[in-house]
Amino acid sequence: MNKTTWREFDPGRRRVLHGSLAIGIAAGLPSLVQAAANAAPPVQVRFLTRDQGADALAHTPGDTYYANMRLLESRSRTNSPMTGMSLADARIAVRDYEAAAAREFTAAECDGIRIALDRLQPVLAARAPLYARTPWSFIKLDDAAEGGMPHTRGAHIVMPAGMAAAFARVARDMRGGQTSKPIEVLLNLLVHEQTHVLERADSALFEPLITQVFGFTRMAPVPTTPWLETHEFANPDGPEVVWAFPLDKIGGQGWLMPHLVVPDLALPRMPDDFQSIGVEVTRTDGGWQVVQEDGTPKRRNLDQIPGYHRHFPFPDEDFHPNEIAAVTLAHWILQDVPDLASRPLMPAVDAWARTALV
Repeated sequence: MNKTTWREFDPGRRRVLHGSLAIGIAAGLPSLVQAAANAAPPVQVRFLTRDQGADALAHTPGDTYYANMRLLESRSRTNSPMTGMSLADARIAVRDYEAAAAREFTAAECDGIRIALDRLQPVLAARAPLYARTPWSFIKLDDAAEGGMPHTRGAHIVMPAGMAAAFARVARDMRGGQTSKPIEVLLNLLVHEQTHVLERADSALFEPLITQVFGFTRMAPVPTTPWLETHEFANPDGPEVVWAFPLDKIGGQGWLMPHLVVPDLALPRMPDDFQSIGVEVTRTDGGWQVVQEDGTPKRRNLDQIPGYHRHFPFPDEDFHPNEIAAVTLAHWILQDVPDLASRPLMPAVDAWARTALV
């Protein structure tokens, strides 16, 4: 790591550096900023203290995040083999570990994030007013927790300490109106994560994007097997693994269920060892069923399924439609890629967003 970049995240959640950012956001924003500056509502932002962040992570009413975790992923989250520990105790250990990892934002970090939000606000007001009206809330987490990856819980963006520090480093440049690759990445990540906050707050709003544009079908009841239950990974930004993708859209046959799983290792590394797979599923009279082979789900690496990545506007994080939406909408709002309009499905994304995100 250096002062302006840090390692790319595995597709287990989020890449901090998007290789597709070929042009600066500044190239596409000035006219939007000028047109929307007067109409943009004021930014609403809250930085939770260490104690508030710990409480929000551990004790939010109705949050089932830890209650659904499995032993393999619990080991990876705590970097501990959890020898002899029951699943119930392992879940409590992960909860307590992450609550203890909550940190205080520095004044410089808060200032940098506020400057970034002020820079984004006119663009959000012009392109996606729903985002401009939505409050921002941040929890700072030690880089050792959650693989050092930004994510969301409830109405909060959980920001790794390294990312918070990056906002402080680029604050002066942002205040002066400059742009750079690190600034582009940080602005994109803010919009990406706020998309997850909105998805959680109103999942019905985003369902037509997932089904009518991206092509997924919601399965009910959701098929599973003991192997999947043991190996699945609880993505806080895509908690519902309920989506089937029809392979006939990419020249194949049948259906697959995109999934994140953890391999059988004594101490899996998060996110390095996580795997993005497509599990074969089939429709039955009773709903859906996982196709099995030798007692385990029939599955393939998503990277090895011809045409799957090319079907979506961006190949990043296409292991869950919530992630596909967040990647796509961040680019759509910021207009930070030169060939955006020519990418697959973008006319339909544009039509949906102009109506849904007002």
